[in-house]
Parts: sequence; C-alpha cells; structure tokens
Amino acid sequence: MTDLPITRGRGIRLLVAGAIAAVITALTLAPPSIAAPVRGIVLRSLVEVGQPLAAASPFRGVDDLLNVLLFVPLGATLALLLGRRLWLIAIVAAFALSVAVEFAQRSIPGRVPDGDDVLWNTVGAVIGVLAVTIPRVVASAAARRQRGSATRT
Repeated sequence: MTDLPITRGRGIRLLVAGAIAAVITALTLAPPSIAAPVRGIVLRSLVEVGQPLAAASPFRGVDDLLNVLLFVPLGATLALLLGRRLWLIAIVAAFALSVAVEFAQRSIPGRVPDGDDVLWNTVGAVIGVLAVTIPRVVASAAARRQRGSATRT
C-alpha cells in the first residue's frame, strides 16, 4: 500500500470535500423543520438569479435542479482530490453518498426518500467531475503536443 502525501493543496481539497459532504449530509438528513428554511432561501435565490436556467432546464421541477446543484461542488472537489486518472471514483463516491442519504431518510420522520434524487445527485456529480476533468485533459494534451513539437525542432 502506498501512502499518498498530504500536501498543502491536497489537504485543502480534502478539507473542502469533507465540508461539502457534511453540508450535503446536513441538508438532506435534517428534519424538515430545519431543512425547509434553508430550502426556502435556496429556492428564493434560485428564482431571483436562475429562473431562466430553471425554465430552460430538462428537470421536472426545482427539486431536481436543486439535487443537481447540490452535488456539482462535491463531484468537482472529489475529482480535484482524486486526480485526473481516478475521476470515475469521484462519480461512484457521490453516487454512494446519495444512496446512503436516501436510505437514511427512510428512518427520519417527514423525509421522503426518492430514487430520482439519486439520479439527479449523480448527474450533478458528473457535471462537477467533467468541469474539472475536461480542462485537465485538454491542458495535458496541449502540454504533450508542446513537448512533442519542442523535441522535433
């Protein structure tokens, strides 16, 4: 087993990933009396700032969009934490967290687990992973081309 070195940047990414997972867990497992006010703030912000986005989106409703948006930062942070070659693990981890949350919601009064939430949460994680991975792949390809043209001259 190899130990991954914890550099300052990696430590910060680990801290951010943990904080995002904690926020997701708190928002999705909190009793409705706590989660509802936060959801209301997010919905008002979404209506004010993102109404055109919500209207043009393929989602059935605001809940689907919120589920996507909730997991985009987690997917991006996990992709940054895990590195370019392990991006698929970030998606699997986000999916696993979403499944765990929905399973846990079964035992919380007032919370309703929904399989669609797992789908939309995972879509959000995929968007976050792609937002990090695509620029990395493009930059890596450009660097290889640069090195290749430098060795030929």
